[in-house]
Order: sequence, then C-alpha cells, then structure tokens
Amino acid sequence: MLPLLPKSKSVIFLDLDGVVFDSYGLWDEVIEKVLALANISYTQAIKKHLWRFNMVEAQAYLSALFAKENLTYPERKTQRLLEDAYQKVSLMPQAVEMIADLAKEDFLIYAVTSNYDDLAKIGLESAGVLQYFSGSYSCIALGFPDKTEDFYQAVLETEALFDKTIFYLEDSTRHLKTAQKFGIQGVYLSNTDNPQDNQDQAFRTIRHLKEFTTIVKEEMND
Repeated sequence: MLPLLPKSKSVIFLDLDGVVFDSYGLWDEVIEKVLALANISYTQAIKKHLWRFNMVEAQAYLSALFAKENLTYPERKTQRLLEDAYQKVSLMPQAVEMIADLAKEDFLIYAVTSNYDDLAKIGLESAGVLQYFSGSYSCIALGFPDKTEDFYQAVLETEALFDKTIFYLEDSTRHLKTAQKFGIQGVYLSNTDNPQDNQDQAFRTIRHLKEFTTIVKEEMND
C-alpha cells in the first residue's frame, strides 16, 4: 500500500493502447493470424466490428466466427500470440520522455486499461517504463467488461484518490466522459490511425504526447 499522501499530490491516469503503446497494428497482426487458423480473412468489416467492442464482446464475436466454421476459438493460442507481441511492443513517440518527465515532477502515474492486466504489465516492463507507475488497473482484472463508472470508482477507492487532482489521457472520448463524472480532467489524444478518432468533442485535444505534459504543468501552476 502507498503511504498517506499530501492533499496537493496530483495524479495522472494514462490509457495504454494507442496512448502509451503503439499497438493498433499489433492487434491487427495477431487477429489476422488467429483468423487464418480458420481460413477466415481479416476483412475491414470484421475490423470495424472489433473496434466497437470491449474485450469481452470482441472475444464473443471472434468465438462466433469460429463457431460458424464448426471450430473452437483458440483462446490460449491468441493469448500466447499477444504475450509474444507485447514483449516487443513499440511505444508511441515521446511516450518515454512524457512518462519520465511527469514522474520527475512528482506526479503519481497510474495505468488504466481495457486490456488484459498481464499484457499491460508485459508491455510496460519490456518497454522499460513500469517503474514509473504507482499502479496498473485493468477493468477485466477487476471484473468489469469495460471502463465503466464502477471501474473508476473501484480505482479511486482502492488508491484513496477522491481528494486528488487527476489528469487523464485517453484515445476514447467515451471513456473520458465516464471518468468526467468523478471530476477527472480528461485530455483526448487524437490519432488518425484510430478508426473512431473524433475531434468534435468537449475535451482538450492533442496530437503529440509532449503537449499533455505542457497542459498538466500549466494547470498545476495556475
């Protein structure tokens, strides 16, 4: 457990996939390999469906595709492929500098992810940045299908963060809107590789990670 913190201590929530991890292509490669086991082509239609789903829904959708071919979805094989991929995952440009800079400024940094907990930690460790994080929270590991209100509530309660200023960097406005209900200050990372990229929203929008560090420092110095 972390020691009791002064009330002024500020917190950073970082989404991982598409924010810290440059992992959009990684998932495409793994899913393409898995579908090939059933001679199923990874079409744009399938990709579009998967982008809209959380992890639980995506697995059910892939299982249904395999079932149509009278095959069982190879869950363990998929997990092994993902673990191998995350051991070599690339980080987004400026990610290491951003995380190290925020840690040096004495922010508490937490990973909040829709991904599997083991993949998140494999990626952070292999990229050499795990030591900068005070904690890592996966909605799947906590028993939630997505980053729901209950998920954020659980993270805030576990870490006793209700009286802290929290800045949250995400590539999903839907997740930012949910977190906003708890007074969490969201910043949206726009990425044209994200099929759901959306700049028509109420959150501050950045295109480069170094901009997030600037925003956070400015807000804290106001």
